[in-house]
Amino acid sequence: MQLGGLTIGITGAGGFIGAALCRRLAAEGAQAVGIELRAETRAAVEQTGARFVAADVLDGSTIAAALENCDGLIHTAAIVDDWGSMEQFIEVNVRGSCSVFDAARAAGIERIAHLSSVASWGYEFSSDLEEDAAPRASGAPYADTKAASDYLARRRGAAVVRPGDVYGPGSVPWAIRPVEALRSGRFALPGKGDALMTLVYIDDLVDCILRALTTKAAAGQAVTAWDGVPVTTSEFFGRYAQMLGQKKVRTSPEPVIGAFALAAETFARLRGTRPTVSREAIRYISRQAVYPNTRARELLGWEPQIDFEEGMHRTELWLRAEGMLD
Repeated sequence: MQLGGLTIGITGAGGFIGAALCRRLAAEGAQAVGIELRAETRAAVEQTGARFVAADVLDGSTIAAALENCDGLIHTAAIVDDWGSMEQFIEVNVRGSCSVFDAARAAGIERIAHLSSVASWGYEFSSDLEEDAAPRASGAPYADTKAASDYLARRRGAAVVRPGDVYGPGSVPWAIRPVEALRSGRFALPGKGDALMTLVYIDDLVDCILRALTTKAAAGQAVTAWDGVPVTTSEFFGRYAQMLGQKKVRTSPEPVIGAFALAAETFARLRGTRPTVSREAIRYISRQAVYPNTRARELLGWEPQIDFEEGMHRTELWLRAEGMLD
């Protein structure tokens, strides 16, 4: 995987995954063009070594201009949330992706990697999924629009990477929010806490994405990126509880948590805010099945390097350095 001397455009460069990609490219001697809607992320993006460009994924001409002289594109920009209207998600995750792919074509870029998600398969299934299983509609805005953009990306010849639960230093959903919720005493897992997490450490995901970008045979293909060892929700969140000096994570019957989430959503709609917990979030952390990752290994030669123990150790060191565990 030769990256030195290449110039790669990255949409969503101010996000957790986008920033990690920028840092890795800089370390490999490549130039990253960090494309971000949020102007306030300029300093953070530039700290990764990337060149910052403020642009909206829906503004194709601006994106095309940002991609001029780029050798490749990694599209990570998306609304990643368990709350919001379907219209908002379609606008950014589907129309925005089409706009970016059109801009890449206008700029003459052939190497494209698109960041999808295992959520494109939905949340509710009773058995492990085959890697060729078609994305399915679930009614969840994030999952459904990720499935749509996943399909569009493959039709455009992009290499698609579907990560599992991406954790590590700086992860908002899988590090920062859990610690904040556990500290406040507002955290409880549905059921017995025996649902399954399909984890991938951020550095391993970055490696998978860059391999997908630079492997010709990956064009138009989709691979799944996770470490292959399922971990229960009680094990995963229990590590954060231990870091905070708590014995274990509380659990509650699913109907009770579901009713609480519904009440939180109703209250949030009345106030025009976001709920403290949503039913979509509960559905996501109630999964009982996993996914294969064979194609990433066979097609890309990818092998996860950071296991659960090492990944959580690194995450704990970061959390302590940030003062989040004191």
